[in-house]
Formats: sequence, structure tokens, C-alpha cells
Amino acid sequence: MRLVTGPRESATPQATRWMARGALAGIGVSVALMVLTGLAGPSAAVPAFRHAPSGWPPYFGHLALPNALVTFVTWAAVLIGGAGLAAGLVAVHRGWRPRARHLIIGSAVAVLALALIPPVGSTDVLDYAVYGRIAALGHSPYLMTPARLRRTGDPVGAIAPLPWEHDPSVYGPLATLTEKIASQLGGSSAALTLFWLKVWAGLAYLVIVAALDRAVRSDPGRRARAHLLWSVNPLMLLAVMAGGHVDGLAAAAGVTGLLAFRRMNVRSGLLAGALIGAAVAVKLPFALFGIGAALVAYRSPRVLAGLGAGAAAVLVPGYLLAGGGRALVVEVRRGDAAVDLYEPWQFLYRVLDWHSPSQRIDLIALVAAVLLAVLLLLRLPGGPPGLPAIRPALALSLAWLVTSPQQRPWFDAMIFPLLAVMPATRLDWIALARGVVASVAELPGILFYTQLSPHWLSLADDVVARDLAPLALLAIAAALIWLCVTRRWPLGSGAGHPPPGTGLPVAGGGSVNVTEPVPGRST
Repeated sequence: MRLVTGPRESATPQATRWMARGALAGIGVSVALMVLTGLAGPSAAVPAFRHAPSGWPPYFGHLALPNALVTFVTWAAVLIGGAGLAAGLVAVHRGWRPRARHLIIGSAVAVLALALIPPVGSTDVLDYAVYGRIAALGHSPYLMTPARLRRTGDPVGAIAPLPWEHDPSVYGPLATLTEKIASQLGGSSAALTLFWLKVWAGLAYLVIVAALDRAVRSDPGRRARAHLLWSVNPLMLLAVMAGGHVDGLAAAAGVTGLLAFRRMNVRSGLLAGALIGAAVAVKLPFALFGIGAALVAYRSPRVLAGLGAGAAAVLVPGYLLAGGGRALVVEVRRGDAAVDLYEPWQFLYRVLDWHSPSQRIDLIALVAAVLLAVLLLLRLPGGPPGLPAIRPALALSLAWLVTSPQQRPWFDAMIFPLLAVMPATRLDWIALARGVVASVAELPGILFYTQLSPHWLSLADDVVARDLAPLALLAIAAALIWLCVTRRWPLGSGAGHPPPGTGLPVAGGGSVNVTEPVPGRST
């Protein structure tokens, strides 16, 4: 890959060129470690299941790697990848302009490689396979649990992870449809079903790559930055592709909907509403994208009605076909009741020695999310020109993610594609730090600290997941609030992005200034 192109090559400092090479090397090593971990076969980071029939993917061996080696390799993949991504962002800020098509090709190669190996770092995709099997057999995954399917002796039901075996599906009807199709294609083979689920994740990932490239292709600097923050972002490749999480499907629909919402007319509203509705029909929190779009269109009743009509056209029949309100009720209840291994609020309670029920934690998180959302809507840097819904959607999503009782790295698939089209500011480092911390705390992902051996490894992972990660996430949240209060978003002079803004979006793509302008330029 050429590091720079055209007349800028001679103008790019040698230090920047070396930084760019280091960025590409770090990202490449990170993805390679993920692939090698999957190819090694069942371990603390890779779930066990039978091979697919007739040579179909996923491909893996049975090396039985030690828990400690797998844990440190996956941690290294995150840390090296995060460092590579940081170096790449700095290099772009200093003038590095890689060929976009090379980054796109690199993304496609990484997506393909990760689709051909078993899930790495999570068992969630096994749940998807089981829910799809339940639906393919004519039952409702919102009523029938994985444990009931396992008791029938079904070969796909046998892979159901124990932590959620008594829980019905928590995902929307469109997610269930993709799981059902994967199960129909995979038949009684759990491995083949998992492969098709990875295929859907890969297609969704590449849809976002194409959508982002089209949105920023006129500006080489923004284009390079967008592909770094999503296309070859090792944190998102690990979460969406290696882990196979359904968040990629929701992000593909939601992001394309926000990018399509360029003109304040009914047709644009209908299209954006339908796509965002599809995202919500995969995973409920993506309704925040719809609220963000509504904040842009609130002064135009016709456009606002178009947004609502487009979303309703997808959501109403989807949830009716999925069993009326049952799917929505289960999704909301499970979302409220889920408990994470490294909740920042739980950590704060332990520090202060409070003994309050989890419902109070949820209430504190909700209040904090609302307050942070208002602050971000007022103080977040200005959004990309011509894409008015990106900034409010990012503000709302970031507020929810930062304050949520659950901190999962794949949840950040909501914000990285939006950040990719925003002007470069210190918000990049907030997102990057969150992604690294949450990923390390989640890994190795199959065996958690309570099951890891030897004992010293269990203790080390316990400290990382339950003490260091929550403390770091709280510090990152504090840093975000500090940036909002001080407005120190800009990175300094650089390659042509508009300065941060301080306005609320309105219909027509403008803004209402609520504070004085921020001096300086963002890059």
C-alpha cells in the first residue's frame, strides 16, 4: 500500500510516513492474531462445536491452547490494534493520505478471513444460532427457551450457552428473520448455521464500508479517517466479525438511514425512517438513531411524519409477525435486567460500600444518560456538512453507551460509523479508549475469570474485568464531561474540517447556536 499519493508525498514528513507504516502493521498484526486464535480451535476464546459437513466453513483445528496463552494473545490483539488505529488517526491528521481502495480491499480481506473462522471472544452468536433453529422448527424464540430445545436432543440446541439457556430471544423480529434463514441454510449443523450468521455480519460490515466511503469520498482526509475508524478498525472487526454480533446488522441499517437523511423532504424522511426502523427491528437501542433524526426534523411536521411512517411500515408488521407485543416486551425486560461483569455503577457502589438493589443502579444510569445527552446535544462538536442527523444521533447514542449498566465492546458499533463521518476531534480518543478498555475486559470471552485456570490467571482477569476496567470507564466518562464543559474538542490545525459547533440541529440542516462559538479548527 502506498502511504501517500500525488503531490503530497514529498510534503509528508518522514516521521509521519513511519507512523503510517506502524499503523498498518499494528492493524494487520491485530487481525492476524484474531484469525490465528480462531484457527487454533476451541479454547478460552473460541467455543466448541462439531465441524461443518463436506468441508464447509468455519475452519479450525484442535490445538488446545493454554488459557493463559489465549488470554494474552487476545489482549495483545486489542492493545496492538488500538495502538495501530491511534497511530493511523494521528498520521492522517498530519497529512497521510492512503489510497482508499487499498483500505477497502484490506477491510474486505479481513472480513472474509474472520467469516471463515469460528466465533472469537463471545458466545452470543451461538445464541443466535439456537434462536434461529427454534424459529426454523416453527416455534417462537420469544416463547421457547434454548434449554427447552436442548432437551429435545436437537444438535443445534446442544451448543446453547448456559448463561442464557433459560432466556427467550432479546432481539427484534428482523434479527430473528436473519437467524431463521441462517438456520434453514445450515440445517441441523450448528457450525454451518454459525457460518451463515457470520456471512450476514460480513455483508452488513461491508455495507457500512461502502456507505461511509460514498459519504466522504470527495475529501481524501475524511475518507482515510472514515476507513480507519470503521473499515479496518480492529476493535470493530473483533466485535462485529470475529464475535459475529448482531449489532453489525443494526448498524448497517441505522447508519445508512442517517446518511440517507440529507434533504428535508417527505421522501427522504420515509427512506430514513424505514432504514432506522429496520435497525430497531434488529436491536431496540437503535431507536436513539430515530430520535436523533426526529430532532433534526421537528420543525417540519411533514418530514417528521415521513420519518414516523417509514419506521412504522417496518416495525409494525415486523413485531406483529413476531408475535405481537411479546417480542418487544421480552426485549425491553431483558435489556433492563441484564447484569454485566464490569458495570461502572456497580464498581462505584462497591467503592462507596452502598448496598442498593440493581433497580437503583438502573435509575441512576437513566438519570445520568438523560443529563449527559442534554450536555452532548449542547456541546458536542459540529456535525458533518450535509448530514444533519449524524450529530444528534451520536450524542444520544454516546450518552446511553457511556452511562449504561452494561458495557460491551460490540455496543460501540453504534458510534464508530457515526464518528467516522464527524470532524476529527478529541472525541476520537474517547471512543478509542472505550473500545480498548471494554474489549480487554470482555476477553477471552468464552471462559470468564470464574472459570479460568490456573488460579493466578483467574485472579488477574478478575482484577481487570471487575476493578480496572470499571475505573477506566468512569475516568473516560469524566474526560468526556470535561471536554463538554471546557469545549477543548479541536486537535489543532490540520487537514480541512469545519470547526466544532455548539448548536442544536434543526430542519433544513442548520443549527441554533446556544453558546458562543468555539475558537480554532478541527481536523
